[in-house]
Amino acid sequence: MTRLSVILNSLLVKKVEGFSDFKVKGITYNSRKVKPGYIFACLSGTRAHGSEFISHAVSRGAGAVLTDRKDTEEVEGAVKIIVPEVREAMAVISSKYYGFPSTKLRLIGITGTNGKTTTAHLIDTLLSEAGKKTGLIGTVKYKLGEKTLPVLATTPESPDLQDIFFYMLKEGVSHVSMEVSSHALDLKRVSGCDFDIGVLTNISDDHLDFHQTFDRYLRAKGKLFSWLGALPEKEGRPKIAVINRDDRNFKYISDQVGVQKITYGIKHEAEVMARNIVIKDIGVSFYVESPWGEGDINLKLTGLFSVYNALAALTVAFIEGLSWETSKKILEKITGVPGRFEKIEMGQDFTVVVDYAHTPDGLDNVLRTIKEFAEKRVITVFGCGGDRDRAKRVPMGEVAGKFSDYCFLTTDNPRTESSRQIFQDVEPGLLTNKKIEEFEICQDRRKAISKAIHMAEAGDVVLIAGKGHENYQIFKDRTITFDDREVAREMLKKKLQK
Repeated sequence: MTRLSVILNSLLVKKVEGFSDFKVKGITYNSRKVKPGYIFACLSGTRAHGSEFISHAVSRGAGAVLTDRKDTEEVEGAVKIIVPEVREAMAVISSKYYGFPSTKLRLIGITGTNGKTTTAHLIDTLLSEAGKKTGLIGTVKYKLGEKTLPVLATTPESPDLQDIFFYMLKEGVSHVSMEVSSHALDLKRVSGCDFDIGVLTNISDDHLDFHQTFDRYLRAKGKLFSWLGALPEKEGRPKIAVINRDDRNFKYISDQVGVQKITYGIKHEAEVMARNIVIKDIGVSFYVESPWGEGDINLKLTGLFSVYNALAALTVAFIEGLSWETSKKILEKITGVPGRFEKIEMGQDFTVVVDYAHTPDGLDNVLRTIKEFAEKRVITVFGCGGDRDRAKRVPMGEVAGKFSDYCFLTTDNPRTESSRQIFQDVEPGLLTNKKIEEFEICQDRRKAISKAIHMAEAGDVVLIAGKGHENYQIFKDRTITFDDREVAREMLKKKLQK
């Protein structure tokens, strides 16, 4: 435990009222999680400001309150710390409280619109199979050495994140692969994190409901790379940026980097290249050229996007000292990542694929891959999330219609938005490539999946897109248990029993 006076020394700009020193026992932004001796951080949320919960936090024993509101009333029995920006201050004191754990780890941050999860999993598997004790933080799971925790967010808030790093150190973890979302970068969740390697998968339109413009979204992604050189090297090892040379925003990201860069790609010349790519339904093969070695790779994952993800992961593995032979052997054994081009096999004579694709580029990548091996029709089940970027709905419809023979437009996570409104937004995109009789709007996602599977015949491919690994569906008034993979298995079983 660290005393409040020591923690406060790390904040350069602050005003402290009612100071009384005590041993800090934790930091939280949720008043319901406050315990005696905690610092309560008043975050500004979409529906309320954390200052509205100060009384509740103090009643539960908060010793100090961190706020950006000067007009907050005096807090009897607790120290009031006024700072210009709560999120930044919370990240600074969280890192201080836990003893700057990321400075003692090899921290690999992966950012991009698509491919973060798969790339993080590939890196984690490569390193762990090579004998390193690893941690993983991302959309599907948090892996803390031998322990797995439920996911709070793709990138957790700073107190949770630093707590996870601290636990990983105690468990002997040496390498951490972490998905770094644009939200986390903008909201200072990763401030105070000492990244050793930054990886860019790709950048296309997404999260514009939050960032408002693509330029702001791009700038958020760029922060990871501009921060890389901010802290000194660990044990004399340089900080390195690993960047997709083929991404249309390569120059912008490259210009943010103040450390060494290593590029990977397929179309443009890069340090790590894939050539002679052959895509099949059972996987993808290609030839790798790199400064560390070269040769054929035969992945059990398929699609051009899998080649990019594999190149990024291989590059990190090489940087971390794995040989070409070891990396190839490990990579070729990996069968997949939950909800990422995951095939559902129940003995049927057609293919069923579940994928997390929820952006136009993501859906385009998956459907192009399917078209490479589909013997007959492609039947797509998809939707768009409510309370999210409306600008991507027409493009989603256009992509689904372009590459599918038949589409079922259904609910994703409607949240508080009307499903009818979402469908109205998507339908014009569908109509650019599909006649009215070539798609169906089906509000019930379970029914849509059932119809798609029962429509399928030998040689067809059914794609169920948008939710991937998620095991829930969010509506305005409730959240229900819902897993595309389990529903697909259920419907396949019914069909095969007939």
